[in-house]
Amino acid sequence: MSAKTVMTFFDKRDLECSICLQRFTDPKALNCLHTYCLRCLQDLMRRHGKIRCPKCRETYDLKDSDLKHLKCNETTSYLVEYVEKIESEKPKACSRCENQPQDYCSECEMYMCRQCIQQHKMFPTLANHSLYTLDTDIEEQSEDSLNCQNHPDKKLEDYCSTCKLTACEDCKHIVRCYRNKHEVIPMETALNEINTTVTETMKTAEGIKRKLKERLDVITKERSEFESNLKFSRTAIEIHEKTIIRKVKEETKIMMENLTQIYKEQSKDIDSQVKSIESKLTQVNTLMESIKKTMNKPTETENLASYQTTTTAVGNDAAEDELHKSFAKTRITPKFIPSPKLVELMNLEGVGKLTTVGGVYKVNKENENISVTKGQPFSVRVSSLEESDVGQLTATLSNSLGEKSATELKRIKGEYTVTGRCDLEGDWHMDIIGGDMSHVIGSPVSIKVEPLGLVHTIDNISEYKEHNKTIKVTDVVLDTDGCMLVSSYSKDLIKFDQSGGFVSRIQIPQNVKVTRMHQIGNDHMVYSDYLGKCVVMSDNQYHEIRTFGKGVLKYPMGVTVNQKTRMLYVADRECHCVFKFNIDDGSLLGKIGSEGSEAGQIKKTKDVAVTNDGHVIVADFGNRRIQMFDANDKLIKILVGSGQEDGKVFGLVGITIDMDGNMIVSSNHKLQLFDQNGKFIKRIDNEDDGLDCPCGIAVISQSPRRVAVANHVPNNVKIFNY
Repeated sequence: MSAKTVMTFFDKRDLECSICLQRFTDPKALNCLHTYCLRCLQDLMRRHGKIRCPKCRETYDLKDSDLKHLKCNETTSYLVEYVEKIESEKPKACSRCENQPQDYCSECEMYMCRQCIQQHKMFPTLANHSLYTLDTDIEEQSEDSLNCQNHPDKKLEDYCSTCKLTACEDCKHIVRCYRNKHEVIPMETALNEINTTVTETMKTAEGIKRKLKERLDVITKERSEFESNLKFSRTAIEIHEKTIIRKVKEETKIMMENLTQIYKEQSKDIDSQVKSIESKLTQVNTLMESIKKTMNKPTETENLASYQTTTTAVGNDAAEDELHKSFAKTRITPKFIPSPKLVELMNLEGVGKLTTVGGVYKVNKENENISVTKGQPFSVRVSSLEESDVGQLTATLSNSLGEKSATELKRIKGEYTVTGRCDLEGDWHMDIIGGDMSHVIGSPVSIKVEPLGLVHTIDNISEYKEHNKTIKVTDVVLDTDGCMLVSSYSKDLIKFDQSGGFVSRIQIPQNVKVTRMHQIGNDHMVYSDYLGKCVVMSDNQYHEIRTFGKGVLKYPMGVTVNQKTRMLYVADRECHCVFKFNIDDGSLLGKIGSEGSEAGQIKKTKDVAVTNDGHVIVADFGNRRIQMFDANDKLIKILVGSGQEDGKVFGLVGITIDMDGNMIVSSNHKLQLFDQNGKFIKRIDNEDDGLDCPCGIAVISQSPRRVAVANHVPNNVKIFNY
């Protein structure tokens, strides 16, 4: 296939490497047939030690020398050469007029401007010719982009934000946009808006680029320090090895010299004794010859008597025990006894110990990356890799701008807890340093500090429903898989992830209208059913296990469970009280409150919650207050009173308890945070966030602290950092 033919089917971006985003240089194809620049593959190899294809993620175990022998993508290489040839030979003027050329027809081999290309396309025989758009300067492109494509001699005047179309004064489609009441703005306004966005995005990108470069510089420096420490440790091990070997050789040489001296001294004594024995043997042999000569000679009686005396004397001197005693006095037996302490020490500790960075401390895995909200306290645990605590740690908390924040460090039996908080948004890091002035394992800890307030809005819950689409959202809970479940007076439960992305729609098998929900663990959930006037316990497939309060409840709303006492609490709006049931058998155990306005009485309660201490918190909607009762149903106190100002409640609908034991309360048009004693901490939302009769609420994340609220009137779900 010729280059001219190929040009018909490809985009200029097909000639760009997906790693460097530049035009291919020496393109090489991997076995998966994806193509990259040779130098880009070499960079991947140097950084990671292996190559993983960025497109299909297939891994290749190649050496640097193997890369040069990869098959060259000749088609891509030829097309790059062809395109560069076209662009390099681009004339200053169109082949038909004096305008600047912007396209190249490979069939006609002509460079043409946009106006001539339009005329070129009008001829049927030329309409299917392959065209290549030339690269032009940014200023030229910007200037040209202000002209209408349909009327090249006319400037663009308007932009339709609805259709995403531009128009000059001769374009007729803009009339239709005005007639359909589309959002049409002047082209100058559209340009200002897009350019402002581009400028801001470029600033953001530049900031990210700067941070990445700073981080790369830090990593490069740390890598240099690591390699320097590695080299130093290797040298230290070798020196230690040589020192030990030299010391062993010196000790061995001394022992060998001592052994030689012992041999010399012992040999001298042995030689002396051997000579003495040999002398006596000679004397005995001589006596024996003389004694033989007296045989048959009575005249030698006197000599024989002398020989007998001498033999007796020699025999007494050569007696076995005397010889043994004489030899034992000088006998030494050499024997080598190895040092048991040295052997034991080597078995126990070897020749030394090799520790990693930061010596013997390590950041707990779950604390290596942390996300928190602005001002939220957090802690990092650092544990010792040895049985005993051997050193002192220091911790520094700072961001990329050089700003620092205080930390507090506590130590209990070798485990450290470092606490801190960041009052500025952005990326922070905590450097935890050991006594040897090096980072502990897992340091620095990355800390992402998120802004407070509205994070995301899930609009129009009815679009996700199949049943009762006109009924609006009522509650939201955190499911066992970390996603959010949203209810709205129907059998449809809508599941979203914590970022607000749609996951699935769940339909409860039985015919119900779910008002409020509560997860109770073991893949079980309880929910109030407006249709059945009861509370239902369901399994993880939402099949009914048992019901509570049929014939007793009139308008069940908020539900919660005390896991310790196995008690289910149900707020009933029409009965003006909170009913109590045994969660395991469904039996009614009593109720809290009665209708009225006195302290301890309730009017149209809509929600109920249980504190960490087992106290019952009641949303007293009719009396516009929050009341706390003990486990015996006695009033402890009125926690929050009536009022529209911050710190008060008006139109109280929802209550939940977060991980810190604080209360989050939805009322009228606001979301507020109180401590467990009812002391106002702060307002979570802002006035312009669009809360209108918020109902059920759920804490969906502790780090960062994040809460979701069912916003009833607008029929959406709001997610806030707090």
